[in-house]
Amino acid sequence: MENQEFADLLASLRLQGADHFTCEVKRAKGGMPVSLWESISAFANSAGGHLILGVDEKSGFTVVGVDDAAAMEAQVGAVCADMEPPVRADIRTVRFADKNVVVGFVPPLPRDQRPCHKRVLGPWAGSRIRVADGDRRLTDYEVSILLANRTVQHHDVKPVSAATVDDLDPEVVAGFLRRIRATKGPVFGRVDDQQALLMLNVLTRDGDRVVPTLAGLLVFGIYPQSFEPQLNVTVVVYPTGEPGTSGKFGERFLDNRSVDGSIPAMIAECIDILKRNMRRRSIVSGIYRVDEWEYPEEVIREALVNALVHRDHSSFARGMQVQVEMYPDRLSIRNAGGLFGPVEVGSLGTRSVTSSRNRTLLKILEDTPFSDGHMVCENRGTGIAQMLMALGSAGMEPPRFTDDVSTFTVEFPNHALLDEKTLHWMTSLGLPPLVRSQMTALALMRTGAVLTNKSYRTSTGVQDSRVATRELRELVDSGVVEQAGSRGSTTYRIAPGTPTLEEGQPGTTGRLTSNERRIWRALDDGPLPRADIEVATGLSVDIVKRGLQSLRRKGFVTLIGQQRSRDARWAK
Repeated sequence: MENQEFADLLASLRLQGADHFTCEVKRAKGGMPVSLWESISAFANSAGGHLILGVDEKSGFTVVGVDDAAAMEAQVGAVCADMEPPVRADIRTVRFADKNVVVGFVPPLPRDQRPCHKRVLGPWAGSRIRVADGDRRLTDYEVSILLANRTVQHHDVKPVSAATVDDLDPEVVAGFLRRIRATKGPVFGRVDDQQALLMLNVLTRDGDRVVPTLAGLLVFGIYPQSFEPQLNVTVVVYPTGEPGTSGKFGERFLDNRSVDGSIPAMIAECIDILKRNMRRRSIVSGIYRVDEWEYPEEVIREALVNALVHRDHSSFARGMQVQVEMYPDRLSIRNAGGLFGPVEVGSLGTRSVTSSRNRTLLKILEDTPFSDGHMVCENRGTGIAQMLMALGSAGMEPPRFTDDVSTFTVEFPNHALLDEKTLHWMTSLGLPPLVRSQMTALALMRTGAVLTNKSYRTSTGVQDSRVATRELRELVDSGVVEQAGSRGSTTYRIAPGTPTLEEGQPGTTGRLTSNERRIWRALDDGPLPRADIEVATGLSVDIVKRGLQSLRRKGFVTLIGQQRSRDARWAK
């Protein structure tokens, strides 16, 4: 870390008033803190982060320095080496305010190498994870999840010993076999039904008996919850934005259901319940205005499929249901078990990666139809990209994904991203025709978002990074987006001076200051030079200058001519 980078980081810490998710500050004046290994483990098991030794958080992040920087560097390196697996941190000394500060960057470990833990304590006692500005011990379930992620999972092919073939729906199984024999080649036409189901892992041998696998029971079972009562879905509709807060009539819930059955049946019933509790609204799609549910049906279906298919089926998680929670401002779907394999939250929807802890379940469901004939899942790794595209077409904000190791949550905000105000704002910019992904990105940037190539793809459903680069470049060339950085660190945001039209439209004065309104009214009769505005308003030159620049940023006035020219005029 260079001095300027450290200065910027220190300034942000002072502004925030505390260390945070990716930064841990220690005074370390009397030597290396004994708990430093906890932060190293936590950063390695999370998103990585900086360790800063020689800064006192309690005194407003005063730089106090360390006594022996070289020895401190060596001690931090030794702690990193004592972790399992060893942590390869970048440890340096920064000279700042005539004092030495030791700064180390701990990179995140690949998912299949976690949990990073203190070797002498073992993974169960020696693993930590970063939560806000602190380090928390991983629970036994979280440790088991991370250890299990290092190997291929087989929970979905284990026998359900208490079940029999008669617990499967014969009609649905017959339809599945017909499709298999029509699409999977001649091998399944040469064997009987039982042998085919054994080959497809719908059935398995349990001693001298043939019984359903967990995957077979969940897909084709008449009532799988007879054997696994908690492998179902709960749907709760809340009247307010916070669970536990009653509605205006004292009601705790608007709807509260426990949904049982096979996976296809549960998905269909959940969608019906949510639609009964949803409103319809008008949205802009291209040049048309159409009525649509608050959440597009295909988006809900994909999210439910993901939750039910990718959830953890280990013994630790069999007691946790898939939880669907609808609030006035959002829809949340949560399942047991975080992401599996080489998938990270930031890459979801940006590339076609198929990585699942339930490979057999996925394989069966790609040949299992809903009642409308569409297969339950495609098993091609493009489902989230399709979800993002559907949300973009509906003019809605992209979902938020949260991986908490033990759970995975997708949350859909309940508001249109491309609403009337935003569309009017885009029109006012005088841009050439935009594609939907560019419109979505501009709408996000308008709310303060800073995008990268990856987050652009995640937010819009664009999968090709080259396409994303081209579309972002077009926005930069138009002058409304500012590019900063280079290569992998390039960011994009609304360019300074771009009108925002945050409230109302130009021509209204409800959100202007009193001085801005006086300047605005002075332009009723046509363009004026700044000197004439000063005379008309009686305001000082400095107040008029600030007022005109503010009105310009808000999109209420424009400058005709060059700013320093005597012929320059201000106009509405």
